[in-house]
Amino acid sequence: MTGMDARHLAELTAGCPGGRIPPLVPGVGQVWWARLDDARPSHDALLSPADLERRARFTQPVDRQRCTVAAAVVRVVLGAHTGRHPASLEIDRSCPRCGGQDGKPRLLAAPDLHFSVSHSGRWVTVAVVQERAVGVDVEQLGRVDAAELAWVADWILAPEERAELAWLPAARRADAFTTYWTRKEAVVKATGAGIGVPLHRLVVSPPSSPARVLRWDGVREQLTLHELRPPRGFAGALAVVGDAPIELHEWDAGPVLQEL
Repeated sequence: MTGMDARHLAELTAGCPGGRIPPLVPGVGQVWWARLDDARPSHDALLSPADLERRARFTQPVDRQRCTVAAAVVRVVLGAHTGRHPASLEIDRSCPRCGGQDGKPRLLAAPDLHFSVSHSGRWVTVAVVQERAVGVDVEQLGRVDAAELAWVADWILAPEERAELAWLPAARRADAFTTYWTRKEAVVKATGAGIGVPLHRLVVSPPSSPARVLRWDGVREQLTLHELRPPRGFAGALAVVGDAPIELHEWDAGPVLQEL
């Protein structure tokens, strides 16, 4: 673990009972941060046959490790909130539009318990909220170069967002774009709109301002954006359906996984 990782986790664990999952109540969201090296062979017992089949499709060890950690955190946290064994939870990923298995995941035993998963670099993030659909996104900074930014910004950003980006010094534009992208991805994941949605119609606040949805052309649904406390070198955002903010608690999932 790097020094930056240790400092980040020390901030998250303040006030969290080590190895225990606090109760979840309406109006509160839990965000669980895990590292890829939190994976243990014992976690396989938590995974469902569908999880194991999904993991087997990956050819790279790091991708299999990421799949294990994400599934373990999801199942342990949701199991604690439902009183069920993690491996027994049925998670439906069917897409209502195409029927494939890449839709917004939902817990069949507790449809009012919403969750979302994101991963980037060595981190996996799981968000859980009661009664309100949630989307979380985390992205590593410094992964978009100038050439890529030149063409992808037109596809992702609205005209006023592109103008805001152009005002920034060139050295700051890539990270600012990643923050825009992260906020929009969180919103899209909360609504289950899918990857085909034209993101340039969704307008969010600039990176220098608190996270907010300013406008989404053609969409009446109210959404609330929250900034996360990601590790240094990452951007993170969480969105919930509805116009009221929630209270966010961010925890280190490592002690929970080590107890298993």
